[in-house]
Amino acid sequence: MISHADLHIHLDQFDDPVATARAAEESRTALLCATTTPAGYLEARKALSDCSNVRVAAGLHPWWLDGRCGEEDIALLLSLIPGERYIGEIGLDFMEKHASRDTWELQEETFRRICSAAAESSDPGMPKVLTVHSVRASRTVLEILRATGCLERCICILHWFSDSAVLLWDAIHAGCWFSLGERSLRTGKGREYIKLVPRNRLLLETDMPWPGDAERGFAAIQESISHAEEAAGAVLGCDSDRIAELTSLNARNVLSL
Repeated sequence: MISHADLHIHLDQFDDPVATARAAEESRTALLCATTTPAGYLEARKALSDCSNVRVAAGLHPWWLDGRCGEEDIALLLSLIPGERYIGEIGLDFMEKHASRDTWELQEETFRRICSAAAESSDPGMPKVLTVHSVRASRTVLEILRATGCLERCICILHWFSDSAVLLWDAIHAGCWFSLGERSLRTGKGREYIKLVPRNRLLLETDMPWPGDAERGFAAIQESISHAEEAAGAVLGCDSDRIAELTSLNARNVLSL
């Protein structure tokens, strides 16, 4: 039985992913490892295959569509999706300092293809789980999730949602889940938004590693999760243990643990 969970972490980018995962397992912490390229996913899946507390998601981060990943990578991910339950990190980023405007059309086309493949191959009894990046693009993200059938057929987790309150409500009514972390809960918007997220669709995340975290391993993750639980509890008027219990239950439902 898990007691803590991190539903968006780049575990494969730690110095020793397997040792980090083992330490998390000893602390009864579940991890959803979001990958940024299909090749990275295949490597992570192999390395972490014996870690029962870890689920590895097959991803293609929108930032990587700046020339680092091309049609061959997209085709690889699309070929993997029918046989994978966890998909991510995928999504859209329409902030120019993150991704050139020249990539936006390709981002949108790629995200639509990924979502179509996910929805078409999702099993109603074991729906695919998508962890979705959305920066200044939530309206388009929701349109694509809706048009492709992902909102009906998949569990769609909006990672670190920071768009408008109107779009937050749209996502809530559409049935999306939300993963929030220590850094998002430091912001006024993050603290307001966690009040609105349905409790049974609230998840915690770290989005690690940040600079200095990769070599620290699970100690850095544990610290960040603890801070997120405390911050969430302070906003929602309960203690951190209650937040850990709630978000761990939600994570077990998502990760089938």
